[in-house]
Amino acid sequence: MTLPVKVDEDKLDKFLGENPVAVIDFWGTTCMPCKAMAPLIDQLADEYSGRCAFGKFKVDGKWKLVGRRYNVLSVPTLLVYKDRKNVKRFTGYSPTSTPSKLRETIEELV
Repeated sequence: MTLPVKVDEDKLDKFLGENPVAVIDFWGTTCMPCKAMAPLIDQLADEYSGRCAFGKFKVDGKWKLVGRRYNVLSVPTLLVYKDRKNVKRFTGYSPTSTPSKLRETIEELV
């Protein structure tokens, strides 16, 4: 099973350079929607292994950096990248719409 890779501000640029299509999950340890979305991210990382890479960026204690550098102001936030460019953003989590919208976005890019 392929799982998401833990990334931080030091590893993110390299991760994006190595993966033409990538989804970065910005999450926090006290965020209940983040915890609810975690199984979906794990499932998609395995399902799209080799075609789309998934990274998990824990924002705890890094809000100033994350807000300034990535324009992430709340969690969960998913940033979808194609060739190092942010092409889509999902903020929040809805179990009825996030999975299908995220899959649709990935399918358009891979």
